[in-house]
Amino acid sequence: MAEVNLAHFLAARLRGSAKDLHNAAKKMPAERIAWHPVVEGNDGRDALDQVLECAYLNEWGAKLILDGAVPPFDNDDYKARQDANRNQEAAQKWLIDGTEKLAVAVESRSASQLGESMINPFTKQPSNFAEFADFLYWNTVYHEGQVNYIQVLYGDKS
Repeated sequence: MAEVNLAHFLAARLRGSAKDLHNAAKKMPAERIAWHPVVEGNDGRDALDQVLECAYLNEWGAKLILDGAVPPFDNDDYKARQDANRNQEAAQKWLIDGTEKLAVAVESRSASQLGESMINPFTKQPSNFAEFADFLYWNTVYHEGQVNYIQVLYGDKS
């Protein structure tokens, strides 16, 4: 039986999830990327916002993995970086670039380092660095599903 390299496994999942989200958003027409559903007066999130979130968090997660510590989360930086990349091309490029930084950071760690304890900054639960990388994978996959759902709402069922 072949041995699985945890870092390479996680990095491949991260790259694959970013590629899938990128491709889902790429197929959206320019007039739909920032369209959002409105239900009972409540605005839903648009696809562009979903891509921007994953781009930022994956890049931020790379620093966390490399430093071995949770960096402070700066909401002002988050908003400024999102605003600076708030167009389809820039957001998609940032998603791929930020996720590549995360994948490279994960690949630079040994299985032992990935197993070191930490507190997930979002769930506030005990975790380790491998689980946190997988959490970012899950977040990207989740947002791909949200983008796909938005596509169905405007009539794209392909």
